[in-house]
Amino acid sequence: MSTIALTIGLVSHGAFHLGEAGLSALAVLPALLGMVAGQRLRKTLSPATFKRCFLVMLALLGLEMILRSVW
Repeated sequence: MSTIALTIGLVSHGAFHLGEAGLSALAVLPALLGMVAGQRLRKTLSPATFKRCFLVMLALLGLEMILRSVW
Protein backbone atom coordinates (compact mmCIF):
# COMPACT_ATOMS: atom_id res chain seq x y z
CA MET A 1 0.00 0.00 0.00
CA SER A 2 2.82 2.42 0.82
CA THR A 3 4.41 1.79 -2.59
CA ILE A 4 1.17 2.75 -4.30
CA ALA A 5 0.88 5.89 -2.18
CA LEU A 6 4.48 6.81 -2.95
CA THR A 7 3.90 6.33 -6.68
CA ILE A 8 0.78 8.50 -6.59
CA GLY A 9 2.68 11.19 -4.70
CA LEU A 10 5.59 11.15 -7.15
CA VAL A 11 3.30 11.24 -10.19
CA SER A 12 1.21 14.08 -8.78
CA HIS A 13 4.35 16.19 -8.21
CA GLY A 14 5.86 15.37 -11.60
CA ALA A 15 8.80 13.52 -10.05
CA PHE A 16 8.08 10.12 -11.60
CA HIS A 17 9.61 9.50 -15.02
CA LEU A 18 8.90 6.21 -16.73
CA GLY A 19 12.35 6.14 -18.34
CA GLU A 20 13.98 5.96 -14.90
CA ALA A 21 11.77 3.10 -13.72
CA GLY A 22 14.07 0.51 -15.27
CA LEU A 23 17.07 1.92 -13.44
CA SER A 24 15.10 1.91 -10.20
CA ALA A 25 14.12 -1.70 -10.78
CA LEU A 26 17.80 -2.60 -11.15
CA ALA A 27 18.50 -0.98 -7.80
CA VAL A 28 16.21 -3.57 -6.18
CA LEU A 29 18.64 -6.39 -7.02
CA PRO A 30 21.38 -5.38 -4.53
CA ALA A 31 18.70 -4.91 -1.86
CA LEU A 32 17.38 -8.42 -2.45
CA LEU A 33 20.90 -9.85 -2.38
CA GLY A 34 21.50 -8.08 0.92
CA MET A 35 18.31 -9.53 2.37
CA VAL A 36 19.32 -13.05 1.33
CA ALA A 37 22.80 -12.57 2.79
CA GLY A 38 21.30 -11.27 6.04
CA GLN A 39 18.96 -14.24 6.33
CA ARG A 40 21.82 -16.68 5.84
CA LEU A 41 23.99 -14.83 8.32
CA ARG A 42 21.15 -14.76 10.85
CA LYS A 43 20.88 -18.55 10.65
CA THR A 44 24.56 -19.00 11.47
CA LEU A 45 24.71 -16.55 14.40
CA SER A 46 22.95 -16.61 17.72
CA PRO A 47 20.02 -14.16 17.93
CA ALA A 48 21.86 -12.00 20.47
CA THR A 49 25.00 -11.76 18.32
CA PHE A 50 22.99 -10.99 15.18
CA LYS A 51 21.04 -8.29 17.00
CA ARG A 52 24.25 -6.74 18.36
CA CYS A 53 25.90 -6.75 14.91
CA PHE A 54 22.76 -5.32 13.30
CA LEU A 55 22.53 -2.49 15.82
CA VAL A 56 26.25 -1.69 15.50
CA MET A 57 25.91 -1.49 11.71
CA LEU A 58 22.85 0.72 12.06
CA ALA A 59 24.76 3.02 14.41
CA LEU A 60 27.69 3.18 11.96
CA LEU A 61 25.32 4.02 9.13
CA GLY A 62 23.76 6.78 11.21
CA LEU A 63 27.20 8.14 12.11
CA GLU A 64 28.18 8.14 8.44
CA MET A 65 25.03 10.06 7.57
CA ILE A 66 25.71 12.62 10.29
CA LEU A 67 29.34 13.06 9.22
CA ARG A 68 28.32 13.44 5.58
CA SER A 69 25.86 16.21 6.46
CA VAL A 70 28.50 18.06 8.50
CA TRP A 71 31.31 17.88 5.94
